[in-house]
Amino acid sequence: MSEATRSRFCWKERGQGEPIILLPGLLGELDNWGETLTALERDYRPMTLVLPLFDLRFVDISPPHLGEYVRRFMDALGLPQAVIGGNSLGGHVAMELALAHPDRVSGLILCGASGLFERGFTRGVPHRPGDEWVRGKIQEVFFDPAHVTAARVDAVHGILSDRHSTLRLIHVARAAKRRNIEEMLPHIPVPSLLVWGRDDRITPPEVAERFHALLPDSELHLLSACGHAPMLEQPAAFNAVVRDWLERTAARRERAGVLVEAAA
Repeated sequence: MSEATRSRFCWKERGQGEPIILLPGLLGELDNWGETLTALERDYRPMTLVLPLFDLRFVDISPPHLGEYVRRFMDALGLPQAVIGGNSLGGHVAMELALAHPDRVSGLILCGASGLFERGFTRGVPHRPGDEWVRGKIQEVFFDPAHVTAARVDAVHGILSDRHSTLRLIHVARAAKRRNIEEMLPHIPVPSLLVWGRDDRITPPEVAERFHALLPDSELHLLSACGHAPMLEQPAAFNAVVRDWLERTAARRERAGVLVEAAA
């Protein structure tokens, strides 16, 4: 792979085999998926990609355009097809890619995805968010306050201390809210896994139930004592569900991919 390609994208990957691309949420980081990469690397090629939310070269950072960014990443790595997963905004972007380029997506893994309803980062943001405001926002993400660490608060505060970064986050959050994909979901035929926290306050379990009702080939798992980021708060349970689903749906994912390619 050329150095030019490496400079355009920031990602981590492990293992070999079927590619699985995992996308972070609005304030997510590469390390958010670290335990999942470790859990899957023996049998798959899991990777996590940073979305260009703070890259000023990208003017349009709405979910459909972020989906195109993921498609270009797949092109750069020579990946004709992959399972695409995402948390929160990342899940929304994964579905946008499946809608725009169904031949590139063999399956979906979604947790706390936006696209239907989200209580989020769109209003009441201070001009200069302080530690307490940031801490309160992070507390909304987790069921267990032990996950609201000083390091996590510092990392998010560092992002929000730059006003341009804050404005871009507000912009993409509002774009995601406006981009309701409810009517399009029945057109996503591939196997879809929904893993949700029972205590998600940002995209509550009713949102997961609605996704489950609309996605034609989906299954839903609700994790107890878990908020908006299951892969962080309940990693063992989350990864066990994902591995089991990947194994059980391997033939269906392959069959769905062949049918989509034939229809393209």
